[in-house]
Amino acid sequence: MKRNRLLPMLFALLLLALRPAAAGAQQVDLSGCVRAAGSGEPVAQAVVELPVCGLWAVADSEGRFTLRRVPAGLQRFALSCLGYVAVQYDIEVGESTPELDLRMEEESLRLESVVVTATQEQEAVTTSRRIEGSAIDHLQMMNAADVAALLPGGKTVNPDLTQDLRFSLRDGGVSSGNAGFATAVEVDGLRLSTNSSFDGMAGAPTRNIASTSIEAVEVVTGVPSAEYGDLGSGLVRITTRKGLTPWMLLLSSNPHTKQIAASKGFDLGGERGVVNGSVEYTRATKNPVSPYTAYSRTGLSLSFRRTFAGVLRLDAGVTGNIGGLDTKDDPDAEMGEWQRARENALRATASLRWLLNRPWLTDLELSASLDFEDRLDRTHSYESSATPQPAVHATQEGYHLAVMLPTSYYATQCVDSKQLDYAASLKATWVRRWGRLRSHAKAGLAWRADGNVGRGLYYADEALSAADYRPWPFSEVPYMHNLAAYVEELLTLRLGERSSLQFMAGLRAEKTWVRTSRYDRAQSLSPRLNLTFRLDDRLTLRAGWGTTEKLPSFNILYPQPQYLDTRVFSATTSAGQNIYLYHTHPYAVLYNESLRWQRNRNIELGVDLRLGATRLSLAGYFNRTKYPYELVTGYEPFSYRMSTLPAADADGNPYTLPVHPLFKVDEQTGELFVRDADNPASGWVAMQSSSVRRTFARTLRQENRSPVDRAGLELVVDFPQINPLRTQLRLDGAYVHTRYVDNLEAAYYPSVTSGGEFYPYVGLYAGTGGSAVTTWNGRETDRLDLNLTATTHIPAIRLVVTLRLEATLMRRSQNLSEYLGREYAYNVTEEKSPTGGSIYDGGSYTAVRPIYYLDLEGRRHPFTDAEASDPAFASLILRSANTRSYDADGYGPYFSANLSLTKEIGDHVSVSFYANNFTNSRRYVTSRATGVKSIFTPEFYYGLTVRFKF
Repeated sequence: MKRNRLLPMLFALLLLALRPAAAGAQQVDLSGCVRAAGSGEPVAQAVVELPVCGLWAVADSEGRFTLRRVPAGLQRFALSCLGYVAVQYDIEVGESTPELDLRMEEESLRLESVVVTATQEQEAVTTSRRIEGSAIDHLQMMNAADVAALLPGGKTVNPDLTQDLRFSLRDGGVSSGNAGFATAVEVDGLRLSTNSSFDGMAGAPTRNIASTSIEAVEVVTGVPSAEYGDLGSGLVRITTRKGLTPWMLLLSSNPHTKQIAASKGFDLGGERGVVNGSVEYTRATKNPVSPYTAYSRTGLSLSFRRTFAGVLRLDAGVTGNIGGLDTKDDPDAEMGEWQRARENALRATASLRWLLNRPWLTDLELSASLDFEDRLDRTHSYESSATPQPAVHATQEGYHLAVMLPTSYYATQCVDSKQLDYAASLKATWVRRWGRLRSHAKAGLAWRADGNVGRGLYYADEALSAADYRPWPFSEVPYMHNLAAYVEELLTLRLGERSSLQFMAGLRAEKTWVRTSRYDRAQSLSPRLNLTFRLDDRLTLRAGWGTTEKLPSFNILYPQPQYLDTRVFSATTSAGQNIYLYHTHPYAVLYNESLRWQRNRNIELGVDLRLGATRLSLAGYFNRTKYPYELVTGYEPFSYRMSTLPAADADGNPYTLPVHPLFKVDEQTGELFVRDADNPASGWVAMQSSSVRRTFARTLRQENRSPVDRAGLELVVDFPQINPLRTQLRLDGAYVHTRYVDNLEAAYYPSVTSGGEFYPYVGLYAGTGGSAVTTWNGRETDRLDLNLTATTHIPAIRLVVTLRLEATLMRRSQNLSEYLGREYAYNVTEEKSPTGGSIYDGGSYTAVRPIYYLDLEGRRHPFTDAEASDPAFASLILRSANTRSYDADGYGPYFSANLSLTKEIGDHVSVSFYANNFTNSRRYVTSRATGVKSIFTPEFYYGLTVRFKF
């Protein structure tokens, strides 16, 4: 995984060449006050930023602030504060500039403009959409992943915390390429890691985040800054509430979920800072009529913010969750059975930002975080059988006597996962200006350690465990460390008073190591480029290109140990005691020296256009996922020894087992001996070796699958407001095309025997997944989603109503079969006789034959026409289960409509209500390939939220 070191050197030289020299410019000190519009009350803890200069200040309890060494000239002041509408001022700065008096509007529906949709970040050089608190409140979010419905083409999902909904950006409804796993999620700068999880290749869990504490969500789907790594599909940045706020109480209810939350931000007085605390309790049931499955979440948060000497800003916070999923006794299930999943979390963050404002450095930020995810899944089940069943728990290769399980018992299986991740980073920012050219450079170091200290898989009573159970301790897996260094330059050239050209170039270098692992020297480089041209507010053109890299999860690097237990001897005594001897063969995990870290290459073009009062935003992208992770099953030859009772004893009489036998076994050779426990002097009698059986055992191998390509368009059109109705229309949509053809070698071993012997060959195919009835190795999909939203806002009565029509206009898919540029599968009869023609003509069974095959000596052989016509190899020619494998599939369009409203009652109470699919449109749509009818629209659903502020 080495890279040519010439590339970073050339890139660094390029950055230095582009670096403008700092010119001496007049600088002045400014002071001012931030006040609430209307009342004139000071806005404590308001953040005043000059994004062009990289300067900032935090207002004190009197709303006053001071900015030192501000360059003279026209400057943009950006103000933000929790509970207030962010605002910008353009102010001419000079020696005669008086004390500034800046005003902010308190968030309220009485304002002329209220945003309840996702908005494109105007200053971003890439595609980045932000969902503010007003939109989150209007949505009545229960899970942070619910905000995906507000993205272009997003679809509403009825809230159900018993299901673990997760982010998966720009996936087009296709999981290939690990799109969800490669979607990064951050909470206040803390990355929710999926690397130390053994739970498959899923995305970051978000349902254990208290939804009522979320202030805003930013979704980056374009080429991200070099500051961000360990991602692929995109980045979700969640910001929680911090700062000074009044008491807030929230009560929310829908048919499945009840929620109560309270929060308050306290000013500690003077310069001692602000503390904000919140608590939330949420309980969701799967079925309110039969509430045997329920999820609970108790979220707690505490944050602290303080500014020292006007140049040091400390932010620290702790959040936690106590809860999980509980499935109690159901009268329709076996009595005493239950499932419980503990889902606790503790997250801590701290950052210290130092505004130096020196010619050689503008800003320095040090941050650290800790993330502890405590999950314990317990399943209590009833097991029964007519006779005692044998169980083998050996973990070493060899021969082992089985123990016998009772005929009926309760077993409690536990999976204990305790992800404990640490991170620290240091970032330096240098902002300089030379005439019309501005330089905003940053460089940083980031370190992360992902680990799991859980007990793993075990049973509460190991004497009553599954027949094939082996312990799987997560805590024995070493930590994975990642060290990254990045540098990035953002150059802005002013072409006119409101026009500019921006160029961002960044490079991220990473090194990953895992102690005791052979994958301990992984290195990578990720270059990223963005170019933006702005012609005032009428036209913005964006272009981006870049690569990102996603680290593997422990589920890939350290898969669950698996074993093949083969019975080699069995006998029953005259007293009815069953004796079983097994040969245990651990599945090997093979080292892959060619394994690469998963990479995404993203190319994006975008345009933001204003035509009169109509605004249009269009983004087109092409994303290629290279080296997606996969655990692949293979086979290797192995043999074992069978034993039987001897035909006769030492006196030549027919041999019978003693009534009370004692057994011992040579675990290496399989030799089995028996002795009469009632007559020790009789000595040990060797069991007879009957035969040596040869077969194949499975292996596991970490692999990279073939690339997955995604291309798409995202559209947002905001039409001008219809003034008599105070209604504005928004049209948003997304088209996604996905295509992949996987030629990674897949093995299939037929479970057939001949003359008592196992089948002597293993087939090796081109990406079919090793299934007996799968002949395709790729897939092509197209999906088009469109939404029309009508937002009516009446400030006079403090009311906002949205009516949203959601439509899926196209949903198409087709299986593919390709190898070396031609069709891999071929048409056959039901008896596997080739018939000719293209597989895409349809109406025919299809088959694939191996590219290679393995024999019992472990040798690979090409599979030629000679083998194809040999009956001995007939089981390796795989035929589809039906004649529809390559028929173009898809569904007709389907629609649903949602209604949401929020009403403020005075300054202290607000009420929100929603009704999803309020027309109860549940139209069946028919599969073009199978004729099966399905419903994809959500059920009619509703909810109510009341908020008190005092």
